[in-house]
Amino acid sequence: AVVSTQSTGRDTWLIDKLCNDDITTILLKRGNSNIVLSSMYLDREQTCPPLLLAEVTKYAKNSNLGLVVDMDANAHNQVWESNIKDPIGKKRGKELLGAILEQDLFLCNRGTQPTFDNGRWSNIIDLTLANCKIMDQIINWRVTRTGCKSDHIPILYGIESDGPVSRRIFKNYKKTDWEAYKNTVSQKIHDNSVLNSEISSEEEINLSNNELTKILLDSANECCPTTYVSAATRDPPWATAEVNMAFKKMTDDLRVALENKIRRRLDSS
Repeated sequence: AVVSTQSTGRDTWLIDKLCNDDITTILLKRGNSNIVLSSMYLDREQTCPPLLLAEVTKYAKNSNLGLVVDMDANAHNQVWESNIKDPIGKKRGKELLGAILEQDLFLCNRGTQPTFDNGRWSNIIDLTLANCKIMDQIINWRVTRTGCKSDHIPILYGIESDGPVSRRIFKNYKKTDWEAYKNTVSQKIHDNSVLNSEISSEEEINLSNNELTKILLDSANECCPTTYVSAATRDPPWATAEVNMAFKKMTDDLRVALENKIRRRLDSS
């Protein structure tokens, strides 16, 4: 799972006790509150659901925090429009649904578009869960193939803020107007009484150093444009319409080839 925010990395904390090789849980500061985000891989060979799911849910409940869980469930159930592919998947789906209901979690998936497609078979096995504290703030949940060539198709959604979110600014000093910078520094030094006075003590040296440093920084900020970092998701530059169409055709051709191979085997048996 990838989290894109308008805040800095200082606003996220790893919750070590709620992590293992297959599960990562973080605390994210957003607006005036915190939320718990957890990314889980549920191995088909392991117990479903993992014991840590209950611990993550309990942590959020006891802390009165919103919780969002994204998981590769490897579990099949018609409740999330997943086709029953095999007995193991069916059993896991039944057990996972029981845990979802027992822990008062809500399914955020929308629609019937597969979240997994490897060219041989497709299904909905990736889920987004939320607790009652935040479920109504999950918006625009969708599955999108654009820009990704993985057999797990990306899931995108937003979380509405319950308070003001600070905007992140970025200074690209390569775009500084250096001629204006030199003129600004010269003018500020000329107008600064401290830098135009005689220095006769260590204290005055330190004071002059501070003044000069401030002038250099202030001038750089004045002559370098401010860029506001957008939280919008952008496709990589190579993900053109032609590339996406070619990938879809390749996937379709692979599926047809496999179906024909299976049909020939059945006809010859």
